[in-house]
Amino acid sequence: MVLPRVDELDVFGQRVLLRMDTDVPVESDEQSSRQNGSDSVRVIDDTRLKASIPTVKYLIDSGAESIVVLGHRGRPGGRKNESLSLAPVAKHLETLLGKEIGKKALREFDIQMAENLRFNPGEEKNSEKYTEELSNLGDVFVNDAFGSSGREHASIVGLPEFMPSGAGYSILAEVEVLERVFETAEHPIVFVLGGGKRDKALFVDKLLEYSDWVLAGGLLPKTVFSYCKDESGGVCVTAAHLTPQGHDITPDSARNFAEIIHGAKTVVWGGPMGDVDSGYWDGTKVIAEAIVRSNAYKVVGGGDTIHAINKLGIVNKFDHISTGGGAMLEFLAYGDLPGLRALRENSDRVE
Repeated sequence: MVLPRVDELDVFGQRVLLRMDTDVPVESDEQSSRQNGSDSVRVIDDTRLKASIPTVKYLIDSGAESIVVLGHRGRPGGRKNESLSLAPVAKHLETLLGKEIGKKALREFDIQMAENLRFNPGEEKNSEKYTEELSNLGDVFVNDAFGSSGREHASIVGLPEFMPSGAGYSILAEVEVLERVFETAEHPIVFVLGGGKRDKALFVDKLLEYSDWVLAGGLLPKTVFSYCKDESGGVCVTAAHLTPQGHDITPDSARNFAEIIHGAKTVVWGGPMGDVDSGYWDGTKVIAEAIVRSNAYKVVGGGDTIHAINKLGIVNKFDHISTGGGAMLEFLAYGDLPGLRALRENSDRVE
């Protein structure tokens, strides 16, 4: 796939709108709260933010006048919700960049972060009026939010229609790796799907067209059933059995999954096996250990899964960490995403 690139844009002296994956996990920062006398939160997994640092540094080094970072957190439903503010994300990004956000610094360069785009209903509706208002904040647009590129939202598919646009380095790296999995991965290929989003079930049949096994944990066993595409037992979907409370996969299912993973040459993992936020880690630990011990090419993606492998201390054991969960699976199922199409279809605007 050929995408218009950030380094093909003329950014010197230009105001750049940079879409990043800012939907990162946070937790209450008790020490800061005591010092400030108010509730405070901090970013606890900055993998998605770090993925865009090369793009930010390129824009600074290439003489951009300013950068306005665009992003979202959570699902505020088109209304302002202080608990989903991007303020803690901006604060953490300052630490990563060593540069204050919102205040002019070296050579009068300015970097700012807009508030959560989803506070405005026009973002998720891809409103033309809202998109035009966003476009007035900059001269060129760079999409570096792979994890959000499966959404037909204003800041993903709308902005390329209004201004010269290109893909950031994080997206370019994602596409390069995932295209190899989609087109030339070594068999057996095993997909391990989990997490709390049942819409992943929509990708199962497409993934099975070129993979050898799809293992379904998390909430997926409630909508996905076990079956094989041929009588010999090849090319199968295996749905885990859940514990009586439904918080995790059973130990037997975890062991079965681990045996299948052991024989894989390529493993793609998207989603924990249990409700890890509530402390149900057993199934996820078994699967994580099986993947790490395998000789397969290992790809992992999605915010919850990345947070899990960071917590388990195995993040460096994977060959590729995708910033997208659903977006990664959609790309691997269909070979494209709405946000990538928008960049290609408007590539004539690149100046």
